[in-house]
Amino acid sequence: METSREQVREGLRAARYVTTPRVETALFLALALEKPLLAEGPAGAGKTELGKVLATLLGTELIR
Repeated sequence: METSREQVREGLRAARYVTTPRVETALFLALALEKPLLAEGPAGAGKTELGKVLATLLGTELIR
């Protein structure tokens, strides 16, 4: 699946995920390069929600 930066940005915004350009770029690069993305941060930072939004954008299931 080829995804543009704009598609990533709009997908996150459509899901009402508050993000930053750095997160959008990291997510875009992980998708474009077909590489895993390790999301780090304190509890409550939105890591799991990012995974849920990404799964929705890709039309797949999130398995935790």
